Amino acid sequence: MEKDGIKIQSAVLIAALVLFAFFSAVPLRKARVRKHAGAPPVAIEVKGEVARPGIYILESSVATVAAAAAMADRRIKISDAMARLKLTPGQSLEIVRSKTGAEIKLGRMSGAALLAMGLKLDLNSAGLDDLLLVPHLRPAIAREIVKRRSQKAWENVDDLQELRGVGPKTVQKLGDYLEVSNAPLGVKKREAKTNK
Repeated sequence: MEKDGIKIQSAVLIAALVLFAFFSAVPLRKARVRKHAGAPPVAIEVKGEVARPGIYILESSVATVAAAAAMADRRIKISDAMARLKLTPGQSLEIVRSKTGAEIKLGRMSGAALLAMGLKLDLNSAGLDDLLLVPHLRPAIAREIVKRRSQKAWENVDDLQELRGVGPKTVQKLGDYLEVSNAPLGVKKREAKTNK
C-alpha cells in the first residue's frame, strides 16, 4: 500500500512540474495558437537532442513533424514526406542526432503529462504505472487491463465491462481518462538531417 502511495505522490509531483514547465515556458517560445471554430489546438512534446525541448501547443492545421521540430530547433532538416506527417494530441517527437543526420522517433507523451494536460491514456499502450494515475481506477483493474491486452487488443473503452467489477458507471467515469487510439505510435524514421 505504501508503494502505491509513493507512486501517486511521485506522479502528482511530476504532473505539477510538467504543468509548471509548460505554463512558464510556452510564452517564452512564442507558441502561437489562433482561436477559431475549427479543431482544438494540439499539444506535442519534442525531446532529445534539440535546442529547446519541451511541450508545444500547435494549431491543428499546422501540427506537423516539421512545425514541431522547427519550434524546438530550427537546425533540423526534415524530408518532405516526414515534414508533412500530421501529429495528434499527446504525441512525442524524439530527435536523436548522428554524424549522418538525425533519427526521428514518434511516440506518446508520459501518462502523467497526458493526464495533467487533460488528454487521455490509450488502453492499448499505457503502462501499469500510468494507469495507476487514473482516478477511480483500482490497481487490480489496472493490472487486468494490461493482462487482457496481451491476449486481445482493446477496441473501445466500453469493453472494460468485460472485466470483473467494472460496470457502466465505472466505464463512464474512466472514459474521461482513457481511450482507444488508432494513431500509429513508436514509428522510427531516419529521414531527418541536421545543418552543420
